[in-house]
Amino acid sequence: MRQSLHKRLVELERISAEAAARRASAGSVDPEFLEKLRAKLEVLNADPEHQKWLAEQPPDFLAGRMRQLRAELSERAYGHGRSHG
Repeated sequence: MRQSLHKRLVELERISAEAAARRASAGSVDPEFLEKLRAKLEVLNADPEHQKWLAEQPPDFLAGRMRQLRAELSERAYGHGRSHG
């Protein structure tokens, strides 16, 4: 039992180190890119048609879309899926 726990901890440390290395090698996000993204989001937020569409969506639909978005972002950030819950 102790030996298998030790092996699992070593494996988790290796995975964590690899993920940290990937994040470090990815570098920082370009501030100009972030500003362009913010501008696009502000345009969407100011669009009355978009606001109306969002208001018409059931909460379960929006919650599902948020879970999907988080999963996709996690996949991009960490290179693999992560389960939540």
